[in-house]
Amino acid sequence: MPTVQALINAMEETVRTKGHWLLAAVLAVILAAATWYCVAVWRAIPMPLYDNIIMGVAAILALVAGCGLIALVFYSHRKGYDAPARGSWTRRE
Repeated sequence: MPTVQALINAMEETVRTKGHWLLAAVLAVILAAATWYCVAVWRAIPMPLYDNIIMGVAAILALVAGCGLIALVFYSHRKGYDAPARGSWTRRE
């Protein structure tokens, strides 16, 4: 089991430069602002219960479809369907 110091060293190796920290901070601020805006809009507009249920089901279906597509990508790569096409002809010189 890795120690705390080993985990800290691994994190320091991952994000070493100030530029990476700045990028991570900017992305975290954008995520927080987007989350705040979405929650504010969600609460500002009253919606019936069935609208929330429909939206939740749609979100779950979108997540399932996305996971299924990613699974197909991994499956096709493992089975060799992503290999470049090779013809039986030889190259002309």
